[in-house]
Amino acid sequence: MKIGAYHILEELNSGGMATVYKGIQESLKRPVAIKVLHKKFAQDSQLVVRFKRESLIIARLTHPNIIHVIDRGLTATGMPYFVMDFVNGSDATALLQDKTFTTNKKIDLLIQVCKALAYAHKNGVIHRDIKPANILVDGEGNVLVTDFGIAQFFEDVDGEAQLQEEHVIMGTPAYMSPEQKSGTQTITAASDIYSLGVVMYELFVGSKPLADFKPPAEIDPKLPPNLSRLILRCLEADPLLRPASADLVKDALLEILQGAHIRETQKREAFRGVTKMEDTFTLLDVIKENRFGAVFLIRHKIQDRLMVVKRFNIPLGGFKDAQMLTTLKHENVINIYGVSGTEKEYIIVMEYLSGGSLSDRLVKIYAWNEALAVMRPVCRGMSFAHKNRIIHGNLRPSNILFSEGGTIKISDFGLSAHYLSDPQDSNWFIAKDQPKSRTADIYAAGVITYQMLTGDIPETKGEGIAPNQAFKELPRQVQHLVAKMLAQNPDLRFQTFDQVLAAIDDLLSSGLQEPAPLLETDSGSASAGRSVRSLFSLPGLRRIQVLLTLLLLSAGVLLFSHFGGDDLLANVQQIWRKILALIKG
Repeated sequence: MKIGAYHILEELNSGGMATVYKGIQESLKRPVAIKVLHKKFAQDSQLVVRFKRESLIIARLTHPNIIHVIDRGLTATGMPYFVMDFVNGSDATALLQDKTFTTNKKIDLLIQVCKALAYAHKNGVIHRDIKPANILVDGEGNVLVTDFGIAQFFEDVDGEAQLQEEHVIMGTPAYMSPEQKSGTQTITAASDIYSLGVVMYELFVGSKPLADFKPPAEIDPKLPPNLSRLILRCLEADPLLRPASADLVKDALLEILQGAHIRETQKREAFRGVTKMEDTFTLLDVIKENRFGAVFLIRHKIQDRLMVVKRFNIPLGGFKDAQMLTTLKHENVINIYGVSGTEKEYIIVMEYLSGGSLSDRLVKIYAWNEALAVMRPVCRGMSFAHKNRIIHGNLRPSNILFSEGGTIKISDFGLSAHYLSDPQDSNWFIAKDQPKSRTADIYAAGVITYQMLTGDIPETKGEGIAPNQAFKELPRQVQHLVAKMLAQNPDLRFQTFDQVLAAIDDLLSSGLQEPAPLLETDSGSASAGRSVRSLFSLPGLRRIQVLLTLLLLSAGVLLFSHFGGDDLLANVQQIWRKILALIKG
């Protein structure tokens, strides 16, 4: 049996909506999992739409703890299917009865689930069906969350209002939050936190938390009291009383685990070369590890707060910048607590922000005012750094960090682009053949802004950019701002971040709603026609205002045709924009 380019080997399981098969991708000779919608739902347009959305949602979520979608299509009988990586292991349901599955292993599993949920939530996606069957575990203990089939973005999606009707209940009842059972309109990320609490209770107690359930520690006195309290917080009926984010649940679990999941070699590497560091800090997690170094989450035993240690095993820059920042403080620049070592090998101890980075939040495309609201504190932080003679040189989404409360801070000043495996690889955030400088940092900020607004990296064209369609649909003033940041000639860019900040503040306070129309295009003429037709439906006083403005426009056009000049054309366009604003009320 074949489905598309995939040879079916066996059926793995069948749920309420679809059947999952194990198959082989013949072109690469690798195993895959194929999910096919049940035939009985073929005529249910809502379910078909929901099923198709699952593959699109997961494909947009790129995270090591979320299942990876390879392909999608229709079977020969017209049934939707999508293809995922095959996980050689089992789901968490099988682990519920596994006596060798220790408390520490269970906490490690839950930490990975929290990381997946935190990433999804930062991108506006709620899973809606967290349960053991949707938590896959491979032979090495790596967790992959699957089945985002009934997930939904926080924001409304055009053309999918039928999936957001009140009282539509989606999910598995035993794991649903109280608000989820009442209908989809009240669903937030807190609903996933509740479902996670049910999974946690079941993992540690062996049963689900039914009505009037007992605290976990009362059933199993061996459980750490702080773990029992955390589970109960996740299971609060009031969403506002639950932990505010999956990141906070993850951090609490890491505190309970106290680094028990970390290999001894990793522990030695974290504290290597620093005397008595183990006496002062507790290692909680390895955030990242590669050949250049590693990033660790630690707790300061005396100050009782979380911090980050970054170890660099080769010269990557940033050493002197970090030393300077130990004495410089700004609300939009990461706090550096200490630097140790030499420029060849060193560690930096810095502030920990639990909200992750901007790179974790780029699944969705931002509205222009949302993107500029993110870039505003970035500009403030960069302006402060530049005034203190610190150039970033590698500004990108991964070093724009968020606190739990939404404060934005910049990190990694002065570091080189060590993620590039080949010097010839493209660095999209640096203008070609231009050294580190203040205007180069402004260019990098422009690339980040463009990426938030369009979902793409800008392509260059001459002295500027070749805008994609999403960029062309932005208000003209926003286009101008970003284009000026991205000018290939540094002399044509903004020269300081204060100038960028002033332009952003002007736009955020302007009340812009849409792009200014082009008078000379056919589409502009059509827009004008529609606007004039709308004129006759206006109230009398408003109609008089618009007619008077039209007379001014006519006079401007006559002047322009007689004398010419760009300034007059700009005035005519400004009058036209005012007319549209009046018509729209």
